[in-house]
Amino acid sequence: MPMAIETLLEEIAQKCVRCGICQSVCPVFAEVQKESAVARGKVSLIRKRLAGELEWSHRLSTYILQCLGCGACSENCPNGVKADDLILACRALMVEEKGLSLPKWVVFRTILRSPFLIRRLLGAGSLLSGFLFKKIPEESGLRLRFSLPYLDKERWIPPIASPFFLDRFDDSLTLPVAGEKVGLFVGCTIQYLFPSIGEATVRLLGRSGYGVKAPRDQVCCGLPAFGSGDLETAKALAARNMEAFDDASVHRILVPCGSCFYFLKEGYLRLFPNDPKVKAFSEKITEPSLFFDPVNLGQRQLGGPGPQPTIRLTYHDPCHLRRGMKIYQEPRRLLRSLSGVEFVEMKQPNRCCGMAGSFNLVYYDLSRRILEKKVQDIDSTRADGVVTSCMGCLIQLKDGLSRTKRKIKALHLIEALEGEEGPSSDSLTR
Repeated sequence: MPMAIETLLEEIAQKCVRCGICQSVCPVFAEVQKESAVARGKVSLIRKRLAGELEWSHRLSTYILQCLGCGACSENCPNGVKADDLILACRALMVEEKGLSLPKWVVFRTILRSPFLIRRLLGAGSLLSGFLFKKIPEESGLRLRFSLPYLDKERWIPPIASPFFLDRFDDSLTLPVAGEKVGLFVGCTIQYLFPSIGEATVRLLGRSGYGVKAPRDQVCCGLPAFGSGDLETAKALAARNMEAFDDASVHRILVPCGSCFYFLKEGYLRLFPNDPKVKAFSEKITEPSLFFDPVNLGQRQLGGPGPQPTIRLTYHDPCHLRRGMKIYQEPRRLLRSLSGVEFVEMKQPNRCCGMAGSFNLVYYDLSRRILEKKVQDIDSTRADGVVTSCMGCLIQLKDGLSRTKRKIKALHLIEALEGEEGPSSDSLTR
């Protein structure tokens, strides 16, 4: 085990004075009401593990993994305990000493490292979709015909794209524009599930006078592996992405997904501390609400040209953007700048939606209960649509709104900003 992990665990764990404030803000504790679910309880368990009083077991592993990583505990801790960092470091320790579970080993060490294998598996999934899934036409999604491991029968599932996003363009999607050329990191979700959001990003960049380069050899950002403690896979994927975007003519890399943005900008610096090349890469990373100018976008009207009814939109803060990067005013400024949009704030816009990657798969019932509180908050705004900047949050919100039959559309910030090709008021309210 790297000494850096031991040191980080010791330093953070010793700061906790067990005041219990984390209980009042933890979405998981609110549902299960167990000390092991909250940061204070996990800190105690980690202290015992470091002291040799506990050995790794299925039960202890579950306690460490049953955390959203939303950062609400760290944000509200009066003693400055970075419990989310502590739990991530403990997961890395767990992988070092115990190894990955078989499903995670297959996903992280085999599938994520091989874009060829991902394509083959998803291609086969697309062929079998008629047997496995039934369409939900009004919600543009799928539901399983029968339950499968880690997939509840009632959950909303986005259809697999055909073709994938990067296969829809020649070369590396380099557009011949005289202005600045911007790199585009699409991530797994846009590449395989939501290519329309990638296409909307390209159109928006083109209309704003930018050229686009989206290398075909970019891979997963690595956050899912990092969040599970698999630093080896996270580093391997990070190295491949930095190599893919190693182009002196690209000075900014736009990342539409807030979680990918956070990890490319901050996570890579953690994986490779004091590396000047990684620092230079990190400085190029940006996201839509930082990149686009609200003055120019304010001239656009959601739903296209001509008279349009006013559309009420609210915004859900992705945890990685708001707590991880302190970005929350910028997307609201952009939404308020749009003609024909009335922006309404929900009561708890920064409350976690319950997605958290593999947490949603392993603990779906718990994830769904956390999500229901978010959906109720959205519903109370009487908005026509809820906007977010994270692809994982977008899937989770679509699932919650679909499951509860709300007449509210979930959309990505890019879709709201895109203007003429964006969603119309009819599509938002149907």
